[in-house]
Amino acid sequence: MANYSKEIAHMMNRLYTKLLAQDKAGFFKKEIHRRLNLIELLMLKQIGTAGEIRMGDLIQLLEVDRNLVTTTVKKLSAQKLIQKRQDESDGRSQLLSLLPEGEELCREIERFEKQQLDFILNDITINEEKTILKFISKIVQYHTEKYEIK
Repeated sequence: MANYSKEIAHMMNRLYTKLLAQDKAGFFKKEIHRRLNLIELLMLKQIGTAGEIRMGDLIQLLEVDRNLVTTTVKKLSAQKLIQKRQDESDGRSQLLSLLPEGEELCREIERFEKQQLDFILNDITINEEKTILKFISKIVQYHTEKYEIK
């Protein structure tokens, strides 16, 4: 095992704690003046990236329960950030897309995420970036295999 395993475990716990606190308080709350939890943030980003996406595809991408997505869609629709409409090619499916305010919010989120990554990677070498990427990939791989997450 690595020489820094205790320190890494400690920092991972700190990271989890910070993510939980942000989820409760709202991601980028000070910057965008809106309280978005993690599922809302991820959903807006996925819809923004896709332009338009079927609800079922969004559920698969986010790897979460359908009820959570349905509840979050209702909340974001009520806030006039996204819209839901029937898929004309398949009457059973719902299509989701961003409304203008949701598009602006996604652009803001992208700006703040870029600033965040620039801060984190500012004084990191390319080899350190590769190591970080490998580390995060291994965490995702572990959780995917261990907990049978797709």
